[in-house]
Amino acid sequence: MWISPVIANAADGSVVAPLGFCGALLCIGLINFIIFGVMDRKFDNQLIAAGLATDEKSPEDEFHVSDLGAIFKSKMFWIVALLCVLYYSAIFPFQRYAPNFLEETLGIDAATAARLFSCFPILAMCLTPLLGIFLDRVGKGASMLMLGSIIMIVCHLSFAFILPVFPHKWFALLLIVVLGVSFSLVPAALWPSVPKIIDEKILGSAYCLIFWVQNIGLCLVPMLIGFLRQSTGGYTIPMIVFSSFGVLAFIFSIFLKTEDRKKKYGLELPNIKKEEQAPAE
Repeated sequence: MWISPVIANAADGSVVAPLGFCGALLCIGLINFIIFGVMDRKFDNQLIAAGLATDEKSPEDEFHVSDLGAIFKSKMFWIVALLCVLYYSAIFPFQRYAPNFLEETLGIDAATAARLFSCFPILAMCLTPLLGIFLDRVGKGASMLMLGSIIMIVCHLSFAFILPVFPHKWFALLLIVVLGVSFSLVPAALWPSVPKIIDEKILGSAYCLIFWVQNIGLCLVPMLIGFLRQSTGGYTIPMIVFSSFGVLAFIFSIFLKTEDRKKKYGLELPNIKKEEQAPAE
């Protein structure tokens, strides 16, 4: 949000230059992935040579397509998947439209609006590791999901109804920062919760299917928001839609916490278990 406008302006407003920059970043990522793959394979061979691992798989460990049925039949999987798609559908599409929303609402230029909204990912980048440490040592994962959903609802409703009648940069920045807190809370609590409710054998498939459901939402929601934006000529209705996703995400977070209380998945427990003290001699 800072670099792309600078590159575009240097290229006389062309979007080709920012796209080329992003393509270069992807190439660097691909090179790193290839290096990682080679190093990982080398490490596996070292473990096998040392007798610490084997490349033979037991029949119990082999993946079967029928294993996907266990995932689709899991109530907890669907609660987490729907919570994920609802939450991220209110974040990523909003992130796409946010600079233009700020530009129109605050009467500022596009570059300033982009830099203003950049505080959202920057705060999430800084805060998420700290929340991860809190989750590991204290727990409260399900509660963090509920709190993150509530914060998102309040922020989107404030964007819809308060910011247009109180168009100040500092207030917009406050809402963006608070929304960044929400975006830190939910991912930090959501993804570490999946291994607690899904069998390790099919954990990778469960993550893939969760992202599959999420991407369905990320495909359809931008089209919905674009249609509402064109038909209404403003951002009020789209912001209400985003907040409604937050309401539904909050409802599913309640379901998640209720199921956790019933079946003791340990979503509210810390990931780092305290060592049992040795009995006194």
